Amino acid sequence: MTLLKSNLIFFKTLLFFLFDSLALWNVSPKQKNKFELVLFVRQDAIGDYILWLDTAKEYRKLFPPEKYKITLVGNSLWCGLAKELPYWDEVVEVDVKRFKTFSRYRWKLLRQVKHLGAVIAVQPTYSREYYQGDALVRASSAERKISSVGDMSNRNQLKQILADNWYTELIPASPKLLTELERNAEFFSGFSRTSYLTRSPKLNIPESWLSPDWKDKLFYVFVPGASTVWKEWPTSFFANLAEKVHQQTGWGGIICGTQNEHVIAQQILNQCDVPLQNMAGQTELTDLAGLLSQSQLAISNDSGAAHISAAIGTPTVCILGGGHFGRFVPYPELPGHTNHLEVVYHKMSCYGCNWECVYTIKEGESAPCITNVSVDAVWEKVKPLLINKTF
Repeated sequence: MTLLKSNLIFFKTLLFFLFDSLALWNVSPKQKNKFELVLFVRQDAIGDYILWLDTAKEYRKLFPPEKYKITLVGNSLWCGLAKELPYWDEVVEVDVKRFKTFSRYRWKLLRQVKHLGAVIAVQPTYSREYYQGDALVRASSAERKISSVGDMSNRNQLKQILADNWYTELIPASPKLLTELERNAEFFSGFSRTSYLTRSPKLNIPESWLSPDWKDKLFYVFVPGASTVWKEWPTSFFANLAEKVHQQTGWGGIICGTQNEHVIAQQILNQCDVPLQNMAGQTELTDLAGLLSQSQLAISNDSGAAHISAAIGTPTVCILGGGHFGRFVPYPELPGHTNHLEVVYHKMSCYGCNWECVYTIKEGESAPCITNVSVDAVWEKVKPLLINKTF
């Protein structure tokens, strides 16, 4: 990192600290809530939220509704899913992109969180974010503020020093490489002072999320987008795989994703001659979850959709690179639990790079650890999942 970049990050960190201090000045929390308010703050991505669900339900047992009100301050990307669950009483949505700016939106939201009058504020996140989760916990008026000691992947030393002082308790974290599922169990064990075993997340889909257009139909779902183009399997590979699935089963397929991924989906359609429907940009997250639950199979890049599909119980194949290998996927082997997420990867010596790729990658291209995953390798994972399916 250059000296100039380091200085810019330093000043940005201090400016946000000062901005937030001004926003929170002279704001009083509610005088009294009917119930003691417990605030849970999660600002991370869709997949992180899904992987948290198994332990999330346990907090409701610690804070029963007869005495406590639980408010989840969550990333608006996945709040549609969260609102359907009984683990909390209220969901406050945060537009993360807008919140990470010196804006009226950030100012108002910080004051809103303080005004809630929380007694306890918890950020059960291992990779904490100074500008988001830490800032929102700081904004609360809670007497107890709790999080994980965490890692340094999203922060520098100044951010760590400032943010750690906002908490009354930091739960220890093992220095070993653990999966996100294991991290969540580790945090809950430390928080509750009990021993909690890692379990697979489960997501039940309400009837209202299901699509009547796809009822009783046999189909598969492709999710070819990802958080960065580096993690995207080539469209020609998806097209080749679609032909193999159709030849084996006769099924049609749906390509899902965001509006920004509509072009990717169209590229897949243009490269194969099988029944595929481009629905990228046409589904909310709840609609996607409904379609995944109705499908026979899902094939996805390393994205939130893969975790949603597996949590629902749909057979899922995830095409994985090496940036975060072992952190989120593959899932750990859990005795007595069925793993619905099959992972395909091409191991390289540079695995674990945190997506700071050592190779020179042209704009718009995928990382070598992704392009080296062959169609045949993915097909070998897909074929067993087609056994006993009605064609």
